[in-house]
Amino acid sequence: MQKIKVSTSSEYEILIEKGIRLKLREILPKREDCKYIVLTDENVDKLYGRKLFESLSKYNLIKYVLKPGENSKSFEELQKFLEFMAQKDINANDVLIAFGGGVIGDFGGFAAGVYRRGIDYIQLPTTLLSQVDSSVGGKTAVNLNEGKNLVGLFKQPIAVYCDPEYFKTLEDRDFSSGVGEAIKYGVLFDKNLFEELSRGIDKNQDLSNIVKRCVELKRDVVEADEYDNGKRQLLNLGHTIAHAIEIKSEYEITHGRAVAIGMAIMARACNKIGIFKGDISDIENCLEKNNLPTKTKFNIDELFELIERDKKRRGSYINEILIEDIGSCNLKKFSFGELKELIKKGMK
Repeated sequence: MQKIKVSTSSEYEILIEKGIRLKLREILPKREDCKYIVLTDENVDKLYGRKLFESLSKYNLIKYVLKPGENSKSFEELQKFLEFMAQKDINANDVLIAFGGGVIGDFGGFAAGVYRRGIDYIQLPTTLLSQVDSSVGGKTAVNLNEGKNLVGLFKQPIAVYCDPEYFKTLEDRDFSSGVGEAIKYGVLFDKNLFEELSRGIDKNQDLSNIVKRCVELKRDVVEADEYDNGKRQLLNLGHTIAHAIEIKSEYEITHGRAVAIGMAIMARACNKIGIFKGDISDIENCLEKNNLPTKTKFNIDELFELIERDKKRRGSYINEILIEDIGSCNLKKFSFGELKELIKKGMK
């Protein structure tokens, strides 16, 4: 078992091991008179719900199941879930388990942060994307019609349990979505990780070490900038464009696949303005080797009406991430006019 300690406003451990889902009986925190409310979605429940409840039969478990997908991250669904917890008398001694991918983790963490002014929660991520990225660092949110993750808060989990065995049942597009986020960490910080991913990975490999490396990289950033005021903004590489693509596609294009497009566009743009010193084909080939897209059918005007409402906006400007080389990126402040011209270059 690999253990990674995260030291933020609250400390917790991330445990990574194939088969750790079978050891939850031993590793869940022991509390007297404690209820565990398991939040999951229909897909995960169908595959793993019964086994989870059987393995934790000695615990007082309550289950709540959402429909899969970004559309469940709404205020309407949030209110239903909060009312359900109140009806089941979930209190400050109880623990929420977010059992699923990034949507469940975001939604569950936000619910845990606002219900009774905060209850503890555990991340039990089941997708590659959620294990390498979204389950770590305490960012939680729900969506508005105007944009993705526009309502959120920082709420650190008390533990994260990552089992790479879950990847075997992911659909190919969902697995590749997670690879997109892993490649992001290579482009940002780690050339060796990027080169490993450039050879292509598949869901039947043991990906424990890739999960571990991505988590270590994110841990280091989160510890340095927990509340996203500086270095942590680097983790948004490709995301400004990606969120617009997700919304425009009505979430048919998954998050990590949209991030791949966003990274490719920014890499081409940085190459054209002379900032990126490497070979642009290295990034495009890495993405394509992992069955990820590098272009979008949406035009700049369609995307920009959403980009201008991005949650990262700060007054009349937005911070964007520029790629200087594989493993080296920097933040730069852009007016929206300047950013539009930059993205245009990358879309050509």
